[in-house]
Amino acid sequence: MKVTGRIATGTGIAVFLLLAVLVWDLATIRRLAAVTQELSQVRLRVSILALEQDRLLNRIDEFTRKYSVTGDEAYDQRLKELQEGFAGRLAELSALRLSEEERSEVGELSSLWAGYWRSAMAFQGTSAAETPADSGRTEDLLVRLDELQRQVRRLDEVAQTTVSREAERSAMVSRGAERLSWAVVGVAMVVSLIILWFTVRSIQRPLRRLAGGTRAVADGDFAVQLDSSGKDEFGRLAKSFNQMVRRLAELDQVKKDFLSHVSHELKTPLVSMQETNELLLEEIPGPLNDRQRRFLALNLESSLRLSSMISRLLDLSQLEAGVMEYELLRHDLAEIVATAVVSFEARSREAKVGIELNLPGHSVPVNCDHDRIIQVVGNLVDNALKFSSPGGSIEIAVHPFQEEYSEKGPAFVEVRDRGPGVPDGDKERIFERFYQAARGPGQGGSRGVGLGLAICREIIEAHGGVINVRDGEERGSIFSFTLPAAE
Repeated sequence: MKVTGRIATGTGIAVFLLLAVLVWDLATIRRLAAVTQELSQVRLRVSILALEQDRLLNRIDEFTRKYSVTGDEAYDQRLKELQEGFAGRLAELSALRLSEEERSEVGELSSLWAGYWRSAMAFQGTSAAETPADSGRTEDLLVRLDELQRQVRRLDEVAQTTVSREAERSAMVSRGAERLSWAVVGVAMVVSLIILWFTVRSIQRPLRRLAGGTRAVADGDFAVQLDSSGKDEFGRLAKSFNQMVRRLAELDQVKKDFLSHVSHELKTPLVSMQETNELLLEEIPGPLNDRQRRFLALNLESSLRLSSMISRLLDLSQLEAGVMEYELLRHDLAEIVATAVVSFEARSREAKVGIELNLPGHSVPVNCDHDRIIQVVGNLVDNALKFSSPGGSIEIAVHPFQEEYSEKGPAFVEVRDRGPGVPDGDKERIFERFYQAARGPGQGGSRGVGLGLAICREIIEAHGGVINVRDGEERGSIFSFTLPAAE
């Protein structure tokens, strides 16, 4: 079976099980919704109406007493409104879908209300000036009102009991549904994991081989080949991968041969051209006028720049071939940095860019290759000069150790410029081979081939150090690298 078929089958079974769980949960939710609706629409409404009736009975009692004392028609009118309100809520209670206990209590309440209503009709319309027998009617009404209030409270208690019972039933349904859902989910998970295990097992081996081959190619090993005998997608992918690796190996070899051959062939004539220009500038063959001297100086500068590019290409060829050798000896890092900076004094004066060298008052011993570290410092200072404007300055500092390390930690070198800075998106990429960050208008200096920082990183990492770039406090960039302290 193809990989897509295996994945589709396993996924389909897992989805079916999960849909079954979902359908069951939806059915349970509907049951719970029905119980909740009954609680909210019936049981809670019964409690609310009982509380309102209790409040109305208190008001009826109040106005009955006032009317019996004053005989005021306004009290009589207000009493009738309260009685109509009570009768309306009693009718609403009777129309609800009640339980047996609630219906029995509502029937008793209706019977008591009917007795009260008959007495109230005989009482209302009398006045306080009538015979003392009227006082007996008032007492009768108040007694009936007390009985109504007690019955209303019993109805409220029955409603609360029913609500508690329904809530408990809803909770039981919810707990049962939860237990069943967890059980079904557990079964679904176990089945899904079994299917997933078989599916992963069937595709893990070719994926592992492919990942290993990819890592080997990323490390520069173009001799790796995968088993392409399979008939599924992985077999076709392995064939394409093997073809790609063979093509990459051919292109890589062509590139290496070309760079090595051209670099070696160009280096000798370039050296001859430089020596010829230097002899002419020294006026050994004869005197020069200002125009001739300027042209020869430009020619010498161009040949030196081209020679530097070729040297970097040769260094890159050595790095890629893994044949670059390092002579790691004990050196004073401060002395190395000072030596590297001296060679840029004339160029900095010509570019009108100041160089500030901050060295500690004592030696900073490190294990390093003297010439390679000078090359790193020179590349960083050269870049700082390229991106600095006239009137600016460059600061080179050497620290015995970083603050976050102990005193036996790595030494620390910083090259700080006041140029335009490096965009955040380029801070990592500028250390890649042949990559050059975009340069804004008005930035001086010539463009290289994008190998200087890449070679610097290779050299520093070979020494066991780290090189990076960050933004300056105000503007510009700070390139820094570390080297292990000497034992």
